[in-house]
This record gives sequence, C-alpha cells and structure tokens, in this order.
Amino acid sequence: MKAKIMQSGSFPIILFVLCVLFVLTPMVSMGGSKKSRKSFELDKSHTPGYQGEYIRMAYNFFIIYDPSTAMTIPYKDTGMTRLEKSKEILIQSNATLPELVWQSGLYPHWKNVMWLPGSPFTFHPYYRTSNWEKEKFAQALEELPIIKSGPPMLQMSLMKLEYLLGLPGRTEIFMFSNGEDAIFEGVEEPEPVAQAKMLAENYDVCFNIVSSATSEEAEKVLYDIAGVNNCSQVLDFDTVAAHPDHLLGKLYMEADGAFPNILFDFDKSFMRRENYAVLNELGEFLEDTPLAYTVLSGFTDSTGAEKYNVGLSQRRAESARAYLLKNYSIKKDRILLHWYGYANPAATNATEKGRQKNRRVVIMLREKV
Repeated sequence: MKAKIMQSGSFPIILFVLCVLFVLTPMVSMGGSKKSRKSFELDKSHTPGYQGEYIRMAYNFFIIYDPSTAMTIPYKDTGMTRLEKSKEILIQSNATLPELVWQSGLYPHWKNVMWLPGSPFTFHPYYRTSNWEKEKFAQALEELPIIKSGPPMLQMSLMKLEYLLGLPGRTEIFMFSNGEDAIFEGVEEPEPVAQAKMLAENYDVCFNIVSSATSEEAEKVLYDIAGVNNCSQVLDFDTVAAHPDHLLGKLYMEADGAFPNILFDFDKSFMRRENYAVLNELGEFLEDTPLAYTVLSGFTDSTGAEKYNVGLSQRRAESARAYLLKNYSIKKDRILLHWYGYANPAATNATEKGRQKNRRVVIMLREKV
C-alpha cells in the first residue's frame, strides 16, 4: 500500500507544511464564500433583539419631521429643497429596514396652531405611535408635506417628546433641524438644550440630529443637544443624503459582521497591532469598491457604568476609522459610525474570555442606495 512507502519522519513534516499553508491563506472578504468566515460567526439565537439575520438595536423610534421655512431653501443643484430631500431620505431609509418589530411614530415639529405644554391632543401625527409596519410607514412618509408650514420650532418638537417617551426599552429619535427655534411672546417654553437634557435624564432616549445648520450658533445648539448623553449624535445632512440607509440603520445590525471583529484591551480604545491585517483588508476592499461603504459599530463589555461605556464604544469606533483614513484613500463619509456601549454582547460577560470578545468594533458593509 502507498502508506508503507512513506518514510517514518515524513508525516510530521507534511502536517507542518499543511498548517503553514492554512495560516498563510488570506481570509476572504465580502466577496468570498461565507464558509471562509465560519469560525468568526456567533450564535445569536439567544441574544436580546435577535430576529433571524438581524439584531434589533432599539425597541422604539420616532421621526420628527421639520416642514418649516428653514427647510424650504434649495439643496445644492438637485432641483429639490432641503425639505423635499429630507422626505426622500426618509423614504429611502425606511425602504432598507428589515422586517423587525419596533414601536414607531412620525410627527411634525409642530402643528399650525399654538401648541401648549400639557396639550397632547394638539398632536398631528403622520403615523401615530404603534407597531412599525413597513408599507404603512412608507405610505405615511409619501404623504409628508413639502410646503413650508411656519418658522422652525425645535423646542416644541422636544416638548412633544415628553408625551411620546416612556415606552419600554431604548428609543431612538431622528430629527431634521437647522438648530433654530421660535418662541411665542408671552408663552413660557424651555430652551431646546434644557428640554433635551431633561428627557435624557428621565428616559432611555438617544437623539440623532440631521443638521442643516447655517451658523455656528445654531450648530452649537444641535451639538449641545447631542451632548446630553453619549448615545446621541449629530449627522451631517450631506452624509445622510449620500447614504440614506445609514440614518435608520442605527436601529439594527446584521447578525454576522463582514470581517472579523476588531478587539480591544480592557478600558482601551487604541488599536492593537493584531487588528491591522483585518483593517488593511477592509481598506483595500473599500478602495476597490467605490459603491460600498462601511459601518463601524463600537461595543464594550459590561464592566463599569453605562454612560462611560457608551463613550468608550464611540472612541473604539473612531479609532478604527482613524486608522483607515490615515492609511487609505477613502472619504470620511464612506466610513460611518454607530456605538452602543455594552448592548448586544457577543459572548458572556461572566468570564474574561467572554468579556474580551465583547470589547470590539463590528464591521458591516453596505452598498450605496
């Protein structure tokens, strides 16, 4: 038999050669077979929010639409106003959402009558708070007005939220604003930042503000609102216009990342050398695939306070983006970020091995709509 011809010392040598070839074989990225990434796949069947191929990252969301005079200015050379473009962004972003379960609502900044605190009956919902149904929500978005209805009322939209919040689980708020507000003479109303701070202190809420601010003062108001907690952020209008699916994309994640996760040391956000190979592969892929962009989502283990961990997860996502921007010719708006603190653990937090897997940045690839 052929086995008898083999020298006694040959088998260990052959085994060693095969192991070396296996280690040196490059990992297949998005375009490769999913089997090549099987060792990095995680069992998410018992993860809170897991629904098939996707993981729900929030339980509720509200969209606050701004049909004010501030939004009816032309948007670049598109032949559309910012208001028309914001409506298009919302329609396109809703169309990319997977069929998951959320409580949702769609409301304007204000109604064309004076809205007073304690008067929730003056709400004029386009989609009253209820289970999100993709087609019905899309129909409501199609019916959004594109004619100006009055001055910007940022503080009123935040005042309204007090009557909408309180649902179980995290609520994500998506708002379009230029950072301006108008106050009726003789009516006492809180400043927008003070109102946002009160909401953040009393509810599990994150503000995602699409900015069309035209002054430093207005921009500061929006960043101050986003600064009331670590899960809120200001998004540039142009970035969201270029990648509309990114706006509501914060509500979910794919169950499997496109590449192995980037792992971090305890309480650290600096990049470990062992992460370079994965990020290099990602950078090369993005350079070669101009219609694709990446979403880097930061996470932590459960050690420490939630507020601190949300900020740490943000810094980890920013660290991965900084490496890509430094080493590859990729525009910043093709490397988008989300951060979630210690939500959605990849493994148990009861062991050091599990906590190490949770200190991570997850890499998602998405295609331009």
